[in-house]
Amino acid sequence: MRNLKTIECKVRTILEKDEEARNDDMLLYLKVCNTCLKGTGAMPFAEVMAQYKYLGLPNFESVGRTRRKLQEKYPELAGNARVKKLRKSREQDYRRYAKEE
Repeated sequence: MRNLKTIECKVRTILEKDEEARNDDMLLYLKVCNTCLKGTGAMPFAEVMAQYKYLGLPNFESVGRTRRKLQEKYPELAGNARVKKLRKSREQDYRRYAKEE
């Protein structure tokens, strides 16, 4: 639980300062990783993905879920109108997919 609160604090700080990160989960993840371990962005992608636990980096999905939670709770941290519409559309697509057999 403590780790999730730490992730939440980092994600919220980034969302408050960086409008681009509000619209792009990959950019948000990069910025969160760079706050956890300076220079993460300069490391080879495969190394980061394969060794994220060893490096002390958060799980990608945890960052995304935290972003969604914060943007629901604090609408001012949400992405721009285009991204909101796109995310809503993808949510509906996923719901249809999840119901398929």
